Amino acid sequence: MSQVPQNGDHIELRCSLGDLQVTIKGPQAQASALLQKITAPRQEESQASPRTESSFDLVSSIPEAAQSSETRSQIAASFAPCPRVHLAQASRLSGSSHSGEDRIRRAWLAGQWAKAVQEGRISTPNRSQQLDLRPRFYAVVRASDISGSALCKSAAAYWRIIEDLAQSSSISHAFPSEIEAQVYFAGAGVLDFDTRQ
Repeated sequence: MSQVPQNGDHIELRCSLGDLQVTIKGPQAQASALLQKITAPRQEESQASPRTESSFDLVSSIPEAAQSSETRSQIAASFAPCPRVHLAQASRLSGSSHSGEDRIRRAWLAGQWAKAVQEGRISTPNRSQQLDLRPRFYAVVRASDISGSALCKSAAAYWRIIEDLAQSSSISHAFPSEIEAQVYFAGAGVLDFDTRQ
């Protein structure tokens, strides 16, 4: 998930359902409630049918105060390159028009942004490039209802932790594979996490 600051008390949410793209703009509570209504039935269907695609992003929200005066470019320039130990797993990723290495680097970069948010260098992470695979694993670095980090192996487990995306101060990202979720955690500096079904 990524957030782009916007003035006012409105947010913009994007929801992908199969080949459809839905954008929801409006007051935080109403937009979040509608997103949950739209995605909840799809979550049940995705458990019954692995071909069902459902993903979502928080596109904009009320900005949080950043602790740093660094620009996004300066922060991105400070990121460590993806370690070879993670890139070595790229051959295990298939089924996408994106190469395994691209997917590993994408997960690492998302983790580096999550770490920058955790450290207070910036209020929100950069948005990740969209993949042509549906998410199946949800990596939660931080959320108010859990004491540590968690890898959710279903959308239902993710929503139990996050509850209301618009009101959440969580840091999380969805991935099509567990490998990518683990690389994301490594990029974020998360050494230990719980697994939720």
